[in-house]
Amino acid sequence: MSYTVPSHFSHKLEFKFNRLPAKISDRTRWQFMLPGLVFGALLFALGLYEMLSGFKYTNANVAEIVPLTDLSQYEPFISPVVFDAIFMIVGLGMMLAAVCSYIRYRKFIFDGKTMIIGNRPVFGKKRIVQENIKNYLGVRFRIELFQNGLINCNRYIIELYHKNPERIVPLYISTSPKDVRRLWKEYARYFELPALINTDEGLIARDLKNLDKSVKEMARLGYVTDDYDSYADLPASLKYVRKKDKIVLKRQNIWDIYNVLACGAILIVMMVLAAATSQLKGGLPANLYTFCFLYGIAILLFVTTILILFRKEKLVLKKDKLVHTHKYMIYSTKHNEIYKDDIEAIDVTQNPATGRYFVSVISDDRTITFGAKLPIDDLRWIKKFLIHEVIK
Repeated sequence: MSYTVPSHFSHKLEFKFNRLPAKISDRTRWQFMLPGLVFGALLFALGLYEMLSGFKYTNANVAEIVPLTDLSQYEPFISPVVFDAIFMIVGLGMMLAAVCSYIRYRKFIFDGKTMIIGNRPVFGKKRIVQENIKNYLGVRFRIELFQNGLINCNRYIIELYHKNPERIVPLYISTSPKDVRRLWKEYARYFELPALINTDEGLIARDLKNLDKSVKEMARLGYVTDDYDSYADLPASLKYVRKKDKIVLKRQNIWDIYNVLACGAILIVMMVLAAATSQLKGGLPANLYTFCFLYGIAILLFVTTILILFRKEKLVLKKDKLVHTHKYMIYSTKHNEIYKDDIEAIDVTQNPATGRYFVSVISDDRTITFGAKLPIDDLRWIKKFLIHEVIK
């Protein structure tokens, strides 16, 4: 089951209602726009400078090594103007995208009874609608996985839920899981609405009186059951390792469209380098500075991509806590850990933006997400296994 969701622009937002009317704007912060402007401008300037022959040799030492007569007779397989134009087009595109992301925004005003929503698109007129707060169905918490370059990141979103996606109101947005569940409960109590979450069972409501209880407490009260079958087959996408003092769940490498695009990017860079290498004459490139710049960027991109593509995600279950780590080729990083007594929810959660699922382990101030690329049946097995290990 998939859901239509609004595209929130912010990566950091908190709607506060300590004074009414309360106001907030959902727009891209300049900190996220600035890198696109800077790197876009640098790429455009680099392409323009090269196109205007800014990198022609004026150094006498270089001229002695590569005689001008040889340079004038040499014609590269691909004209340098093509690369200059590509640099300029990419640079302009990055700058245009950054400016457009800043122009668009949504503004929200709440007077205690009515939510006023203003939408300012990049093109077209501003639209304003009003919605009575009684028409909202609940306060929804969701975790949105997004691609930040080659890195998978989480965006934690709390929103006032309405059947019409254009009237959904962002209450809290952050890339940090700290305190997000606590805020979810506070917003639900403030509006006196159910706490909603998207799972593999659909959009479900949490009773406010149980939101503060741990999974162990919920199991004692009969709200959570242990359905784990120790004789069930281990999912093919997982590796299970039982050690003396811990259990390790490893996710097998699963490639998706992002991996394919990353490999395609490497292939393109390698082709560009091959074309640049074909311009070597007497051991030196036709343009030394551009050649070194491309090689340096390509090597950095290649190493980073290889590390990310072959990264393995692990859940380590110790006696009293759950640890989430990433295993790279030569080292591991600990992303998060939650004590078992503090775990308040273990769900197979949906990312409405993509329709894909993952396991989320949530405490009052921390969140662990695991298995974003795994089949849903494998995720359900993980959920049952984690609940069994937490409440036993």
